[in-house]
Amino acid sequence: MENRGKIGPVVSGCNESGTCPNSLGGVSGLRRRIEILLEEEGLAAWTSKMLPVPALARHAFRAAAAECPNACSQPQIKDFGVIQQSLPGKGGGACTNCGLCVKACRENGITLNGKGPSINFGLCARCGACVKACPAGALRIEKKGFSVFIGGRLGRHPRLGARMIEITDEEGVLRALRAVIKAYIREGRPGERFGDLADRLGLGRLREEIEEALSRAAE
Repeated sequence: MENRGKIGPVVSGCNESGTCPNSLGGVSGLRRRIEILLEEEGLAAWTSKMLPVPALARHAFRAAAAECPNACSQPQIKDFGVIQQSLPGKGGGACTNCGLCVKACRENGITLNGKGPSINFGLCARCGACVKACPAGALRIEKKGFSVFIGGRLGRHPRLGARMIEITDEEGVLRALRAVIKAYIREGRPGERFGDLADRLGLGRLREEIEEALSRAAE
């Protein structure tokens, strides 16, 4: 008897113990919202109908959320990945030139120029370490949110996901995910994984759909 099996989406995260010193904030609530959205969109049922026989674990749609740019849940190699980010900026305190922010930056992206810390945002990983290290309040969190990546994968032809959104809030993450899933269900072919769909349609096309979903929400 034919058995297609049932392969539902897999949503993973990091810092299950809640003790990670690099965490920028918990993402368990966002993970649950992602799971609920995937259920609402009927992705598991659609995937099961479209799978080859037999169903294999690699056919599952995979999403991951990370609590900081160290990205221990590996969102860059998932179909849909989210990384929490913390953009530093100038704080209200007077810099004492202690150099702790310079030491804390693993990207060598901070220098002291006599007027306080100067941040090279081309190198900044947005991990928030410099803000945590500053004892004088000369640095603060300018903006906090999530970067969104799509189309990452391992396998025969591995690649990192493409960044679709620089920084957004939870609602922006969910709008982007809904746009991605709607495109997958609408355009997907039997047995086609999301990464293959991204290759066929082009990441530019998917970026347009995501941006359109965000624009509609802003109206």
